[in-house]
Amino acid sequence: MLKNDFKRKIKTPEELKIIVEALKSENKTIVLCHGDYDLLHRGHLHQFEQAVKQGDVLVVSITADVFMTKGPGRPVFKENLRTEMIAAMEIVDFVTISNFKTGVELIRLLKPDVYVKGVSEHERAEDSSTKVFLEKKAIEEIGGKMYFSHEMPIHATPLLNNFVDPYPAEVLTFLENLGKTYTLDNIISAVNSLADLRVLVIGETIIDQYDFVKTMDVSPKGGVMVHQYLKSEFFAGGILACTNYISNFCSEVRLFSCMGGVDSHESFINGSLASNVDPFFLVKDNFRTIVKRREVETTYFSKRTETYFMNDASLSDAEEMLVIERLEAEIKNYDLIFVLDYGHGFITPNIIKFLADNSRFLAVSTQANAANKGFHVITCYPRADYICVNYFEAKLALHDKHSEPIVLARKLQDILHAQLINITLGRHGSMILDDKGMTYNTPVFSKNIVDIVGAGDALFSVTAMCAVKGLPPNLVGFIGNLVGGLATTYIGTNGCITKSMLFNFMRSLMA
Repeated sequence: MLKNDFKRKIKTPEELKIIVEALKSENKTIVLCHGDYDLLHRGHLHQFEQAVKQGDVLVVSITADVFMTKGPGRPVFKENLRTEMIAAMEIVDFVTISNFKTGVELIRLLKPDVYVKGVSEHERAEDSSTKVFLEKKAIEEIGGKMYFSHEMPIHATPLLNNFVDPYPAEVLTFLENLGKTYTLDNIISAVNSLADLRVLVIGETIIDQYDFVKTMDVSPKGGVMVHQYLKSEFFAGGILACTNYISNFCSEVRLFSCMGGVDSHESFINGSLASNVDPFFLVKDNFRTIVKRREVETTYFSKRTETYFMNDASLSDAEEMLVIERLEAEIKNYDLIFVLDYGHGFITPNIIKFLADNSRFLAVSTQANAANKGFHVITCYPRADYICVNYFEAKLALHDKHSEPIVLARKLQDILHAQLINITLGRHGSMILDDKGMTYNTPVFSKNIVDIVGAGDALFSVTAMCAVKGLPPNLVGFIGNLVGGLATTYIGTNGCITKSMLFNFMRSLMA
């Protein structure tokens, strides 16, 4: 056999469909194994050894990189490498990459006689909320059967976490200590408890525009750097992104925001919101909807410039009164009033006072950005039950350039009387102070960061719900940093974090 003959086993799903049809016409029994196979180990070989006994031809499909949902840094081994490693095994007849989220589509395409999963999936196959349930249903619908292999008890995730691409010692220590108090089921149950929350979300609508360019050269006329324009992408940013994050965890979400009467982008905005969001938009006459445009050089994915299209003047008296009247009619209906204040004119001092006086539970974050730095801080609010700011924003609010996060958190607590104060610390994670003076530090779980835009908003969105539910502070920090870590793996707010994504990341870390 030639050295690279094993690569002939690697086929596209479409090529494999033709091959399988021909083999089935010869009365061959087709067996399909499907999985991530991010770290090939003896347990996988044991599964293949059992699978091949169920038929004549063994086909293995691997999940494409884009659909790997076990958190940042996964897969460790890219799809081409995983495919070649399996193809090199003599026991395997064919290998393919599945460009689908589940095995359902591949089952319907190839129509195998037997579909093989590990015995650990047996119980999940009866749970209608799982992927394996849908796969079992699909194989039965085409007249095939499900087979559960009893492989050796080896699990790839802890091996990858600890040896192949290990997390720092502080992360492993944190997870070990967390596991002494909570099981994975405990944490999943806590997240699921957010489902019955009624949330009112308030903040500015922002559209994030990314212009992707390629650097050409310095112009001989003027000496400026010239870029070749490639494409633009638009994302629902600002409070739109937060609303969508929240809508994935609870069923009732009300949005209060504003858009411009000029260049409103109304169709894009309405089309970007989740179906369970009930929006109210104040239309500001003679204003445009805020667009923040970033120029991104694609070679190293580095941002070159950022341009704001906006008018950040405050609401008129009439507009302010309309918002307050609407809030007055509805605010008591909600468990959580979620405020992400970008300081672009929509949330006025009178609206702030109304929210502080009338909210059942008020969660606030005030973002420092290029348009408001030094004018817009968390201490503009007279009270809040939960606040979430980054270290720089805390220093700015207190005019304190050098104090440690714990000192700033205690000062903020004296002013705002919050139950929980969460100060995010970038690559150093986050620190939470509770109303008993206890602190809880949580490390970062990100490995491969694509874009930090929106990560803090995602973290705040989910931790605010955890806070109003009274989850323990160490769980609030853990869940928040997981969501923030997931958000950094997407460009802009392109990826809306779902419970399924969060749970997969938890399983990966706590394995």
